[in-house]
Amino acid sequence: MSTIVTERLDDDPLARVVISKPERRNAVSRAETQELAATIRDLDADDGIRAVVLTGEGDAFCAGLDLTTVGEEPSTGLVNRSFHAAVREIATASMPVIARVDGPAVGAGAALAIACDLVYAAEDASIGFSFAKIGLSADTGATWTLPRLVGVQTAFELLSTGRMVDATEAASLGLVTETASGDALDELVTTRAVELANGPTRAFAAIRRLLLRANANTLEEHLEREATAQIEAYHTDDSSEGIEAFVADRDPDFQGQ
Repeated sequence: MSTIVTERLDDDPLARVVISKPERRNAVSRAETQELAATIRDLDADDGIRAVVLTGEGDAFCAGLDLTTVGEEPSTGLVNRSFHAAVREIATASMPVIARVDGPAVGAGAALAIACDLVYAAEDASIGFSFAKIGLSADTGATWTLPRLVGVQTAFELLSTGRMVDATEAASLGLVTETASGDALDELVTTRAVELANGPTRAFAAIRRLLLRANANTLEEHLEREATAQIEAYHTDDSSEGIEAFVADRDPDFQGQ
């Protein structure tokens, strides 16, 4: 049975990707992260899918690398083909990706969560970047994503101590978008995911690309990229629909085109 399970909602252009290895608190092998990367890539290529929810089965989101599976001597190529491939597919997908965190997200699992556009967590969830606790540096994009969210000093504190941060603190730091309790978490995630899945998909893709590249550009370069993206968005069907709906004072019916 596959560790990475895809569930699709019949009525909405939305997919749910579940890390299904509850006996190991959803810790994943390098091969399983390659499967996760391929799953996200395939969903991104599917015009019928316009948003994805990433979550874990049972009482954990993802406990990072499954250390019981480590056998092959690690190399930069191996890391890039596994955990880095997964976070790259999440970050560069043309559709929004939401993390639903119920329970702990640890190490690479925490890095996968914060690579998503939005992170909704249970009130008893926790997140920790535990790489240094076993003598390792950080990977899975943690040293890139974390300082963008919390600043360099706090990022170093979280990475060097590896301490677990509860959901309340995580939300205050900006690691988590919002918290909810019990069934309210699923309602929150589903509502937001459906909204995104029925939104202007190509505009969302442009926004994601611009945010991803923001720190690599000068202001003038980025303004030029924004102008190009805006003109491209203006010529989409969704832009025409959005403008018509605004003028008519009605809700837009976006089709992702």
